[in-house]
Amino acid sequence: MSDSVNKERAVISSLINHHFCIENASQNSILEVLNSSNTEVKELGKQFDWDFLSDENSKNTTKPFILFNEVNKWSYLIWNVWDFEETKQMTLFLSKKLNTTVYYFFVDPWIATCRWVLADNGNLLTSYYESHGSILDNDGNSEKGKILNPEDDFESKFWNIYNSLCPSIEVLNKEQNVTLTKGYLSR
Repeated sequence: MSDSVNKERAVISSLINHHFCIENASQNSILEVLNSSNTEVKELGKQFDWDFLSDENSKNTTKPFILFNEVNKWSYLIWNVWDFEETKQMTLFLSKKLNTTVYYFFVDPWIATCRWVLADNGNLLTSYYESHGSILDNDGNSEKGKILNPEDDFESKFWNIYNSLCPSIEVLNKEQNVTLTKGYLSR
């Protein structure tokens, strides 16, 4: 991709983005399962409004989301829900309804926090939530969760598991055209 394309488009980062990595599911099937409303398809540009995800003016009955086009059999869904149990349930729901693998990831080095949920066909493989040196959730017994070294700091744990399971959401930065659907999820 040329440098001019990079300069004309917002950069997508793995950091501080609550995102789901969804394997082998079409955008249409994901949108159908999400029971979304007020969707709008856009091309990611330099002036993209990321504040949409934290829209405090949206009704309490909806949650904003962004669904990116599929790249190498993976689709990426971003939402801004902090509640870990709700996110865990969404991961399991998407995995079951789409009959596929769904991974959720979040890392924020400035608040010393990492989280992930791994699900396959509606079954929890593992979930993990660490913040400020305290492990708040460590559920499941999948082999995928056993790659963690308890002596590693939270960031090393996060990057080791994230980079071993699927392409980072940052793979979208290498694409020529990135389209996305933004909309709202009903609660």
